[in-house]
Amino acid sequence: MRTLRRYITLLAALTLLRSTVPAAAADSGDPKDVKQVRRVVVAKVGYVSSASVSHDWALCTAYIKAEDTDVSVVLRRTASVWKIVQQDGGAYTEESLKALGVPQVDIPQLLKANQ
Repeated sequence: MRTLRRYITLLAALTLLRSTVPAAAADSGDPKDVKQVRRVVVAKVGYVSSASVSHDWALCTAYIKAEDTDVSVVLRRTASVWKIVQQDGGAYTEESLKALGVPQVDIPQLLKANQ
């Protein structure tokens, strides 16, 4: 009985911990690129809840505290600098990313963390 109580207590603690883990766990792509992309989006838009990076493109979900709203942000790397291409109040889809010029090969990776 003691073992069962310990197990339940441990399970409850792990469940609580999992619910408080930051959304950064949803990031995908090269960690160095993700860090750079997050830095750019935080400076220009607001808090980043998730980021996906594939080659020279990135897609983030950000929160603008002043407006109390979420936005999706598309970035492109030119040379070694990440720049915001577009930001939108809605979610980006495969079609909308194609329209921005994102190569087909990069789209699944970008949408991975933003689903």
